[in-house]
Amino acid sequence: AVEAAVRAETRHLLGWLALPLAAVANAVLRDTTYGRRMGTTASHSLAVAPLAAFILIWARVRQWRRPLPSRAAAARAGLLWAALTLAFESGMGAARKVPAREMLAEYDVRRGHLWPLVPLAAAAPLLAWRRSRSGTRAAG
Repeated sequence: AVEAAVRAETRHLLGWLALPLAAVANAVLRDTTYGRRMGTTASHSLAVAPLAAFILIWARVRQWRRPLPSRAAAARAGLLWAALTLAFESGMGAARKVPAREMLAEYDVRRGHLWPLVPLAAAAPLLAWRRSRSGTRAAG
């Protein structure tokens, strides 16, 4: 049972690899379409919605296909997804030589920045696990 739980958590960790791909595709779509007609803050904030939606849906798919066995495992997977998302974003910013001050500004919701919703959405494995459990109880 422990081995199966470790395998499920490892698969969820590997499942995170789809998130950077989705983030890059989302950024390319933004930059080549509506981002050209909008200000940077507005286009970046608008781009949060499809990315967060993808993350939430992807977590549900992962939970459906490879269920995490417990709330603790789902919480660990969610924390790892969120931490990896933050590390990826920081790494991409550093690679593009974006000043830290500018990267941190993306977290200022008072100025219309919605980026903090993405790392929050990355905690979705726990939400997906809870949803799968409520569906199990309702069906049972």
